[in-house]
Amino acid sequence: MDRQVKVIEAPKPFVSWEDMKTHGKIEEESEKSYVETLVNGATTWLDGPTGWLGRSLGVQILEFSSSNWPCHVDDLPYGPVIEVISAEYVDPNGDSHSIVTEDLTDFSDMPDVRGDEGDVKIRYRAGYGVQDSDDQTKWNNVVPSPIQVAVMMLATQWYQNREGVSVGSSVDELPFAVKALIQPFRIYR
Repeated sequence: MDRQVKVIEAPKPFVSWEDMKTHGKIEEESEKSYVETLVNGATTWLDGPTGWLGRSLGVQILEFSSSNWPCHVDDLPYGPVIEVISAEYVDPNGDSHSIVTEDLTDFSDMPDVRGDEGDVKIRYRAGYGVQDSDDQTKWNNVVPSPIQVAVMMLATQWYQNREGVSVGSSVDELPFAVKALIQPFRIYR
């Protein structure tokens, strides 16, 4: 886990129960809670600061903490960055300040900081999303379909194979079809 970034507001699910019923051919309504847990597990395994992809998928709020400013908004980890929500820093005298973040995209001309770890804190919204047209305070996930399919495939595999090991079959670290779908989105750090 990245110590510089923490999740302030987790993303809402971007694969629904209805999606899973269709993809996994699941008919039992009594399985809904279990299947949603599997979807959450697959999503968490891929998404955000702890995820395999090294990027944010569903819209979420992250907080970057450092001893200095990043160079640019695009340098904030686990993008895509949608917007900067707040920026705070501690000056060389030890006083805390906030920065107006409207239209903030560049950090190259920022005030001096003391330089201790955590002296710069930037909250930002990241992930694949758009603002709700009816309510500008809400965001809707628009996660690329290959990632949605990969989450459904993983959750379905786990649903159908409930044991940690399957005897008599080959074992892959990551099922080939899932890896093929998500590999183009992976960011290596």
